[in-house]
Amino acid sequence: MNERVRSVLEGVVVGIVPLLLVDLARILTEAVAADGGETSRWWPVAAYFATGLVAAYGVGAGRRDRIVPAIGAVVVLLAVAPQLPFAPPGGFVLPLVPTTAASQAVALATAGAYVYAAVRGPNT
Repeated sequence: MNERVRSVLEGVVVGIVPLLLVDLARILTEAVAADGGETSRWWPVAAYFATGLVAAYGVGAGRRDRIVPAIGAVVVLLAVAPQLPFAPPGGFVLPLVPTTAASQAVALATAGAYVYAAVRGPNT
């Protein structure tokens, strides 16, 4: 596979996976609240931790190639932007959009880390 195509695909993956993990953490948090203690409270924490691991991988991949974190940041920002308070009404909503403030904060922090990695660039 071409190196650029692989970098773009890797960027898409590091953009989508944190959104999926943040959504999973929200679902697990709701499950813990709904079942009265049957589900471990550590599962949402583990999902947020996994989000951080994926973000760290995306930032680390930026040390090889700027395309990976740049594409990851674009994917995350495209997903989160319609839900932000300053977004224009009537915009399209993606199905993986974080809806809670905590989920949006995690997604925006991930996008910020990716932007930093893209600006910093590869090792020289």
